[in-house]
Amino acid sequence: MPAALRRRLDMRPGDDLVVSEEAEGVLRVASRRAASRALIGLAGPAEHSTVEELRAQRQRDAAGEDTDARRSLR
Repeated sequence: MPAALRRRLDMRPGDDLVVSEEAEGVLRVASRRAASRALIGLAGPAEHSTVEELRAQRQRDAAGEDTDARRSLR
């Protein structure tokens, strides 16, 4: 692979490459690092914590359960 292309693709000595064949015999070459960044990008930005979201949902559920329990005691 030409040095200019390796530099442009930020490929470094020892990088693992992912080579895949696409339509009509086109080869796609990416470093594992670039492939990882692409996958992370598919997940979207980390604007919130899933753990915090689940914790908040559980707190709302628990509050609803407490309200239901108080109503049944009346």
